[in-house]
Amino acid sequence: MLTQQEYLKIYNNSDSEKLLNLARFDSKKLTEPAIIALKGEILKRQLGTKLIDWINAERNFFKGFELEILKTKIKYYKCSNCKIKKNNIKGFYIHNCSLTHNPKEANLLLCEECGKKFRNKNYIISATWGWLSSKGFINVPFYFLNEVFNIPFRKKQSEKIFKEFIFENTGLIRHLGIDKIEKIVELHNNHQLSLEIKEDFLFLEFL
Repeated sequence: MLTQQEYLKIYNNSDSEKLLNLARFDSKKLTEPAIIALKGEILKRQLGTKLIDWINAERNFFKGFELEILKTKIKYYKCSNCKIKKNNIKGFYIHNCSLTHNPKEANLLLCEECGKKFRNKNYIISATWGWLSSKGFINVPFYFLNEVFNIPFRKKQSEKIFKEFIFENTGLIRHLGIDKIEKIVELHNNHQLSLEIKEDFLFLEFL
């Protein structure tokens, strides 16, 4: 692990655009010495105190009881797909084995009914289009066998998707507040489905 002084040297020799991208998109993954050095370089170059605020928000992680409360709140919001409050939002890993359909995979937060519809749609895509590849005779049976094998683990998978969603959106949730969760979930689902959402939309929402 690098020391704070070593990070200071690296950031001092980096251009401002690289520092901006680190602050915007990767600050939650950096070590504490790297964060201290990054904040110092941002202040020295006068890149804006909002970047410091964003870093602090991104690293104010939800843990323990606070994390469980947040997950429970999300589960009782309206589904971003059908817009109906059914009190059963879950995490769904949706994927297919077709070469012609995108996205190939997505982690979505949806009500049980909408999640099953997305899953069944991808089953149909895989069953009809998955055979077109040269390895279709292997990929399609393996895909469906894997789906059957993972049925007992769907609850655990749902919890993992919830935790990953909260972790990836820590800064936005901290800044905008829990009352904006429904909008954040909708943006997340659209981003997962690649519905013309820009890479930096979360940071722009913060600004």
